Amino acid sequence: MVFCASAWEINLYKKPRFFIIFLLNELMKKSIISLILLSPFATLHASDTLIAYWDFNMPFSFPDKSVQIIHSASSGNGFLYQQRADTDGNGKTGNAYANVDYGINSTAGLAMAWDDIAKSGDNDAEFFMTFSTLSLTNVTVSFDIRGNTSIIPSFDLKYSLNSLVDVTNPGAVIGTIKDFSGGISTEIFNNQPLTAGASYQRVTMNLDSITALNNQAYVALRIDDFDDGTGNNDLRIDNILITAIPEPSATMFGAMSLFALLRRRRK
Repeated sequence: MVFCASAWEINLYKKPRFFIIFLLNELMKKSIISLILLSPFATLHASDTLIAYWDFNMPFSFPDKSVQIIHSASSGNGFLYQQRADTDGNGKTGNAYANVDYGINSTAGLAMAWDDIAKSGDNDAEFFMTFSTLSLTNVTVSFDIRGNTSIIPSFDLKYSLNSLVDVTNPGAVIGTIKDFSGGISTEIFNNQPLTAGASYQRVTMNLDSITALNNQAYVALRIDDFDDGTGNNDLRIDNILITAIPEPSATMFGAMSLFALLRRRRK
């Protein structure tokens, strides 16, 4: 680091105590400017944040064919409502999953499961996920999925920003389950292609373009309408991961304004 000293500053060299104070002052000014310059870039390049993750490895026991099974997130914050059709009350064999970015290292353990995804009427397998995206943007959802020898070829995805409501005995369902308020939702995918067979595959849905999901206190996503192909299919879903990117912080703009002010004062 090079300092350009004026005549009066040179006189400080003759007084070590004052010279040390002068030197520290210069270092502090330059450090502040460096922090101001660096902080916007640190914010703009922030890494993804884990919102919620479900590995289903915590043992659970419900009667088979329960109309609703509630799963709390294994990491992060969120709720998952497994509903309709022939739910498996104890889960089935899951899939190992590791992601060093989020500190995830999950054994095969259990998976959320249905013994048959399509029943009479509208009693078909579905699940809701609810979570918050406050100060977050660019949501991504991923999960492991497995069918059986009969391929599951597609699914649907919808969302709402209104709280889910309880509905009792809807259609062919006997019991109380969650649903969109007033049955109103916005479609993201309709018949999204899928090839879920007898081994697990990872599905990733980048929802960057769905800006309505950004910075929301409450988001509800529903995945349903799993086409049952040519026969009665069981279904397993494991390692559901929801992530997003932190929004640019207001402190970035404050830091840039302060830097501009310092530049004007130095001219």
